[in-house]
Amino acid sequence: MIQADQVEIAGRPYEFMKMEMGNAPLLVLKGTKGFVMCGYLNIDSAEKLGDIAVRVTGVSNLQTMLESKAAGVSSKAKNLGIKEGQKVSEFIHLL
Repeated sequence: MIQADQVEIAGRPYEFMKMEMGNAPLLVLKGTKGFVMCGYLNIDSAEKLGDIAVRVTGVSNLQTMLESKAAGVSSKAKNLGIKEGQKVSEFIHLL
């Protein structure tokens, strides 16, 4: 089953998608400029496509995604000031 919701974080709208997979869920949190994706998705592909993307790992829901740290950051996300190791909650407003 796919769960797709409009969520508000710090007064801004985002789209959140969760799909149950084999051993962990596939998660994406999308803003107007870019997105945060779980470890199922590939930062190199996002880079090749020119996306503003951040990869996180070890997440199971929206809350753990917001508390996690960036494990991979596309060059366009870096240009916005997002750094590997930075908490999602600290930079989500940039997306």
